[in-house]
Amino acid sequence: MPIPTRQQTQRPQWLIGLVIMTVVGLGYFAGAWLGVTQTISPDGQAIIWPPNAVALAALLLLPVHRWAWIIPAVMAAEIIADIPAFPLWAAVSFGLVNLFEVFLAASLVRWFTGPRFDFDSLARGGYFLLFGPLLAAGTAALLGAGVYRGLAGEEAEYLAHWQMWWFGDALGLLLLTPLVVIFARQWREMLHAWTRWRLLEASALLLLLGVMGMVLMATAGVEDGGHPLSLVLLLPLVLWAAARFGVPGAAALVALVTATAIARTLYGAWPLHGEDPNGAILALQEFLAVTATVGIGVGLLLHEIEAQRMRLHLFERTMESTNDAVIITDARRRDDPIIWVNDTFETLFGYSRDEVIGRNCRLLQHGEEDQDGVRKARDALRLKQPVKTLVRNYRRDGQPLWIQLSLAPVGDSRGRVTHFVGVLHDLTELKHLEEKLERRVAERTEALQEANRRLERIAATDPLTGVANRRQFMRQAKRELARAQRNGTTLSLICLDLDHFKAINDVHGHQVGDQVLTQVASTMEQNLRPSDLLARMGGEEFQVLLPDSDIRQAGEVAERIRATLHELEIRLCDTVVKVTVSVGCAQMGLDGSDMDSLMRIGDQRLYEAKSLGRDRVVTGTADGVHAI
Repeated sequence: MPIPTRQQTQRPQWLIGLVIMTVVGLGYFAGAWLGVTQTISPDGQAIIWPPNAVALAALLLLPVHRWAWIIPAVMAAEIIADIPAFPLWAAVSFGLVNLFEVFLAASLVRWFTGPRFDFDSLARGGYFLLFGPLLAAGTAALLGAGVYRGLAGEEAEYLAHWQMWWFGDALGLLLLTPLVVIFARQWREMLHAWTRWRLLEASALLLLLGVMGMVLMATAGVEDGGHPLSLVLLLPLVLWAAARFGVPGAAALVALVTATAIARTLYGAWPLHGEDPNGAILALQEFLAVTATVGIGVGLLLHEIEAQRMRLHLFERTMESTNDAVIITDARRRDDPIIWVNDTFETLFGYSRDEVIGRNCRLLQHGEEDQDGVRKARDALRLKQPVKTLVRNYRRDGQPLWIQLSLAPVGDSRGRVTHFVGVLHDLTELKHLEEKLERRVAERTEALQEANRRLERIAATDPLTGVANRRQFMRQAKRELARAQRNGTTLSLICLDLDHFKAINDVHGHQVGDQVLTQVASTMEQNLRPSDLLARMGGEEFQVLLPDSDIRQAGEVAERIRATLHELEIRLCDTVVKVTVSVGCAQMGLDGSDMDSLMRIGDQRLYEAKSLGRDRVVTGTADGVHAI
């Protein structure tokens, strides 16, 4: 079975329009009947004209695209109600004037208050009063008085009919339109708000209204033509309803007071049967207008006060429940004193409200007012601008806190900054974690750098002797050779090779041979400058790079090393090992201009030293080879 979609289940537009026409037409006709039969004075003057209130309420409640259905409903009801007493053209004219009135009022009210109108604020109530009872009713009365002038002829008083039309229509709009709109918009809320005690209070209020109405009816005097008890005595009941039951209660009681006052006036002994019925009607209309305006206005005012109180309560509860500290300062007073703080502020900083109210926020800085964040906040306060910055504050006990401060200006209706709201978010723990992380990162970085240095040393060092290896020697030699050529200085190379080292390994073993190499390397380093570079090139072969040294100085260093090794006795357990070394020297420029040339000449002279009997140094001079 197919499931009907929402579009398929929607009611046809014509059916909705027909319902609107029926409801509005019946309401309009009922209002016209009440106006004609229940509010007409003996001389035919209507005290209140209810039907326009029904039409205006419908326009304020319905969306604009459904307004067209109101026109035939009003015209049909108006013609049916008027045709027994007026000619057709007058009935049509009255209907058109009434439509003009309610459409003008509804259009202006909706234009200034938005698409969904309700009596929920003083501003909306003021717009309704201005555009409905005052402007629209007064303007339509100009046209309605013209229709009456056409009916009665030249002898008709135009201003009197204009006043009658305006006051009757305005009073109807003022008294009944709020009642219809409020109950149509808020009936669900009103049902939920009723309790047993509110029902008892409403019953007492209605009972009191009935008693006072009967007293007023019973005490009306014919002889003096005045009020023994003034209708003003009913006004406190309206204010009671406004205070206790809001705008709906005020609107409902205004309608009941209106009914009571009209009944007393029309059916009592006062004063329409006296000498000045027109004055009495005018006085009654003025009383009802004041009662409705004051009652509904007080209801709206109290509603706004309650809404404002709830908003303030909600704001305070929100500020109290937030995890951030919140402060409010008064920008209108000298030194921007604090006027409010929340509970989180007291917990975070250790100050009570009484200790900080009236003081400047500087008390949180403990004298550290030169912070960048504090300067930014001070500039924002001076320029009345928002700011977000990081500051270091202090608790009452002196404990430092890192605070992310967000300041926002608050202005009045004229745009003037009156207060600042500050939100203080505690970043102390995060700051500590950040500092701890930075320390750990620095430690890890240092460890990594140390590991890299160790790797570099391992990559550049001979693992047995601890001196430079061949790779490091060649890298450093190229740099020193380039520096010497660039600066015009000298550079010399010493090539060394232990004599009969293979015999040491064969007789004593490789472990002893390794120990001998280590001792030899250490002894060589002791005879060198810090700027000299010693390297093991492989096996028992070593080389020494001597920056800023000529061939003579190289020969002296080489001879010192040879002599020291010659005298060296290497004791290993019960064994004493003696070693000698053969040495060859070469100088940059004298023997070549690159390292390959120097190493080749140095090796040649080393082997010359071996061929001459070992344990000697062979150097070069400008005249040839020289053996030491």
